[in-house]
Amino acid sequence: HAFRRWRSGRAFLGVEEVMVQASAKFKEAVQALHHHPEAEVKRQAEQWLERFQESVEAWTICDRVLHDPTSTPEVNFMSAQALKRKVQQDFAELPPAAIGSLRESLVALLLKHGEGPVRTQLAVAMASLAAHLPATEWDGIGALQWLATRMSGDGTDPSPLSCLLELLVVFPQEAGSYRPAVHPERRRNFARELILESKSAITIITSCLENVSAKTRKTCERALDAYAAWVRLSQGRLYAVDLPLQAPQIDAATLCAHPLTLLTLQSLTTHDSSPSQFDHAVDATCELIRATTSKADDSGDNDRQNSVPTSSLQLVQVIVSSVLALKPTLIAASQSDGSLDEIAKGISRLLAEIGEEYVTIIAEGNPESIAVVESILIVTAYPNTDIASMSFVFWHKLSRVLTGRGQSNLSHEGTGELIRRRQLFFPAYVRLIHNVIGRVQYPEDFQHWTGEEYREFKRVRYAIADTLTEAASVVGAMQTLHIVAIPMQKLHKTEATVLSPTNDVPNLGFDWRCFEASLYCVRSISKEPPPAGDPLLLSILASLIDVPEHSQLLYTAALTISAYSEWVSASLDLGTDSVLLLKLLGVLHRALISKNTDTRGAAALALKHICAAAAAHLVTFLDPLVQLHVLAMNSMTVSQGTTPNLSSSMSSDHLEMHADDVIQLIEGLGHVTTALPVEQADPVFSALLAPISVPLSALFPEEPVGAKPDGNVVVKYFDCLAAVMRYVSHPELVATSFHELWPMVSRALISCGNTDVQCTEHICRCIKYAIRTSGYRLADIVISAAAIYTSLFAHRRQSSLLFAVNELVRSFGNDLSCSQAICLSVEEVILRTATSLQALSDFDEAPDVVDDAFLLVKTCLKYCPKALANPRIVSSALDMLIMGLHIQHREACCSMLDFMRELLYTRNEDLVDIIGQVLPPRGVALVCSLLAGALGALPSSRLGDITDVVAALLSRTGVQSIEWLREATSLIPDQAASPRDKDVFFQAVSRFADSGDVRTLGKSLDDLSELCRRSKKHRNAVTESLLRS
Repeated sequence: HAFRRWRSGRAFLGVEEVMVQASAKFKEAVQALHHHPEAEVKRQAEQWLERFQESVEAWTICDRVLHDPTSTPEVNFMSAQALKRKVQQDFAELPPAAIGSLRESLVALLLKHGEGPVRTQLAVAMASLAAHLPATEWDGIGALQWLATRMSGDGTDPSPLSCLLELLVVFPQEAGSYRPAVHPERRRNFARELILESKSAITIITSCLENVSAKTRKTCERALDAYAAWVRLSQGRLYAVDLPLQAPQIDAATLCAHPLTLLTLQSLTTHDSSPSQFDHAVDATCELIRATTSKADDSGDNDRQNSVPTSSLQLVQVIVSSVLALKPTLIAASQSDGSLDEIAKGISRLLAEIGEEYVTIIAEGNPESIAVVESILIVTAYPNTDIASMSFVFWHKLSRVLTGRGQSNLSHEGTGELIRRRQLFFPAYVRLIHNVIGRVQYPEDFQHWTGEEYREFKRVRYAIADTLTEAASVVGAMQTLHIVAIPMQKLHKTEATVLSPTNDVPNLGFDWRCFEASLYCVRSISKEPPPAGDPLLLSILASLIDVPEHSQLLYTAALTISAYSEWVSASLDLGTDSVLLLKLLGVLHRALISKNTDTRGAAALALKHICAAAAAHLVTFLDPLVQLHVLAMNSMTVSQGTTPNLSSSMSSDHLEMHADDVIQLIEGLGHVTTALPVEQADPVFSALLAPISVPLSALFPEEPVGAKPDGNVVVKYFDCLAAVMRYVSHPELVATSFHELWPMVSRALISCGNTDVQCTEHICRCIKYAIRTSGYRLADIVISAAAIYTSLFAHRRQSSLLFAVNELVRSFGNDLSCSQAICLSVEEVILRTATSLQALSDFDEAPDVVDDAFLLVKTCLKYCPKALANPRIVSSALDMLIMGLHIQHREACCSMLDFMRELLYTRNEDLVDIIGQVLPPRGVALVCSLLAGALGALPSSRLGDITDVVAALLSRTGVQSIEWLREATSLIPDQAASPRDKDVFFQAVSRFADSGDVRTLGKSLDDLSELCRRSKKHRNAVTESLLRS
């Protein structure tokens, strides 16, 4: 309000008075934002400042405030930030005559303000100005040389050179930045200009250091930062992980002899006298390391490693020798009390970078490579796990090279070379294993950890597990198993008397943490297991029955069984005694009755996996497994207090399973039941169903009772029933049973359908799995099911009902006996959906309904096209798509675009005729909606999908859609995209129409999208113009 009052009254004042008042108002708002005690006043000040930054007056006021010597640091920073934003986003507001003045003012401000956040913001503003202005606008020499000329100084005053160094840091960081609202082609050209200037920039950095009167620590650090940024840019890369945008401008030989490289490597020795300078030197050295390699092409092959050209070997040798000279410092740091960890981090980062970038050279195994590996082993053995983990990526990459993964068509000599290399690095990987296995052990005080500390420990464990897997691929599974099992075997020998399952509390003499850590390592290498039937692994698994009753031990034991379930099955196939299975089931039973929820969950997961892997071997254990299932269901029943136990002879007092764990158990039993012949599976299947169907029948009797059942209970039982229907792959048994259950299921669906969305969803899911398993055998319930779905949807728009109809279409769309009922149901639910979605806000409020509605019509295209052979349905679907395409929900939006693409590519003659009727009246609106989404209304990640739809539209309608695109493109404001930019896009459209070149079409739409998204103002102007039509 104050801002509006000020603007309305300025006409009665002189220009100078207006500026004085505006500056004072700005300072007042900044003061209130930072210091006013009332939150509401701060909020109003923040809103005023946001509006102020959008105004044209902000240019002059910010410039004035920054030149004002009385402005406070807070005001200066806010002004510099606002000015930077104006240069980046609102540069088009400036008249051409003001650009020179802005540039001169920025130079003066950079020299006025000393080192700090204000000058940094101004430096970014200058870099953004350079992004807007081509090199010809800087007296024909480019921004960098122009600024170097203006700020060279005579060396007596360090300010200009310090300022120039800051600009030299900022400019390469802003190369290719999307923050300045520039044309995409200008953005790319600016990045190329800076890449081509990289050699000159490094020369300027050197000159600054030579001319400054006193080389302070700050000056050296700034020079190192600038050198690092320009070395990276000189290789044609905007960022370290990028592929080159331009050919390298500085070769390795030049870098090797450069005085800034000497400064960088000398600064690595300043870790004691100047730790800060050492850190900056580490950054610069890492960039030098990357500059010596050629990045692997972007082929999608994650195992491709960077190569080192011969011309870079001299610089590589210089860098490696300088880093290896820090080895004594790293050793000293590892023996300290942690006070030198920061220095160790820097050295470890250098060694890790060397290892990762030069892994192909290291894998050759020459003496220098072995020296690097020895140093990296010191990193891996470092007491601080955060530092040690910095080496893990190297070990991963090296193992990939040593084992030949990612390489194909190895010759006989190549295979022999791989064997030689693995033997050479065998001792290093053995030491690696010894170094990391102790890090997975729980500390004594772990019970007092916060949640974040526990998650961090698990993250470290996962990283070590991956490292052990890679080590096993080099050392060999059997040798690795012997190493990681050593602590466990020692405990078995020395503490055998305490390893008894009868101990409720572990004996204090038994180090369960050491045992659990060893077992975790055994579990970690399950992806590289020893041969089936390996005696050591068999003995380890068999001994798990004797572990003490400790929740964490049982948790790890259960997950170990889960990890080796396939291996156990293979061993049983080779003749291993089935007693092993009995022991493993015993371990899992003990874990299932644990008081710890995580332990019970791990046991249920392991039981599922062992049943899936060794189903044929577990048929002899079906009786106890079914009893376990009954106990689990009874425990769930008792916890809900619904119906009495089915078997009074079985007690579930000690079994408290979560519903998700019960479903895991059912899944496992389903696999075992499937392994039986149908005749033998029938009684087992009935036993699985009984503890589920009996409570459900009680919840939904034929004669309805007054009170509705608890929704949570209904969900749990129908989830269990769905698991039985899904995982018992005997279609005859499932169909027969579901026919018998259908009256109860339909009663449940009708009872819950109008009131409980969650119950309806889970009941529909159960029906879905019964249909998928039974197939055509359940065709006689389709008419009844379709009628129920349609009736319920008429009363309440539930996405689960749409998905249920979708399942009927998928499974029975081609069945003549029920296709009519399906078509009527599809028509009813789609038309009702369209009626309920009349504005974009309706779509945003019900994205699940939108998603499932378009999944349904897409499924109809594939399985039952005649369900869509109705102009009303196609028209409604198109109207919904045009209205709701810009829904801010990924799945719903993608479902719309997928349907539209499939519809346009359909070959069904009836649908082709209907498209010809209903599409032309909506053609322009459809294209405008698609373009609005591509140019700003939707995330840029949707561009590929929109391109596919535009291509399909052009393929289907030809000249018509070209005219629609021409009309829609003409609506884009010229300030967002010039006529030339629109012509470029339209040429790509025409080329696609002639040749089907979808790649060019996509690239052109990407460029147009980037152009229209370059600022919020441009994006909003484009979308509003397109959607207004």
